[in-house]
Amino acid sequence: MTEERSQELTGGWKKTLLFIVAVVFAMVILVVMLVPGLYPSGGTGILEGSVTIGPLCPVEPCTVSPERLAQAYEARKIIVTPLDRPGGAETVSIGPTGHYEAILPEGSYRVDINHLGIDRSAQVPATVVVHAGERVQLDISIDTGIR
Repeated sequence: MTEERSQELTGGWKKTLLFIVAVVFAMVILVVMLVPGLYPSGGTGILEGSVTIGPLCPVEPCTVSPERLAQAYEARKIIVTPLDRPGGAETVSIGPTGHYEAILPEGSYRVDINHLGIDRSAQVPATVVVHAGERVQLDISIDTGIR
């Protein structure tokens, strides 16, 4: 066999090998795209709401400065725990005006508060379902137990 013919055959094998690798790669990508559950959906939604806290004084009328009210919100947190996949809870801060917002992957969640002192709320714990591209509203009223 001549050297030219040998190089011709070797080049043909290289092309065949590259073709096989490309086909296998394409098949893996296709399987990952078509088999549900092999990859995360990737969609996110938003959980948001307004939080009210009170009473903040043992007697009425109660005059609370905006700074003190902001501190009351800052001390409390929203705890969001995924129900349909492993992973830890996410702690969401409440803004100084009582608004909170969390961008979450699509799924079901248990929402609660961090129960500072004897804080309680009739709205939580609650289960919410977040869908991609949508907002879920959960307003929470926290009773501090101050009387």
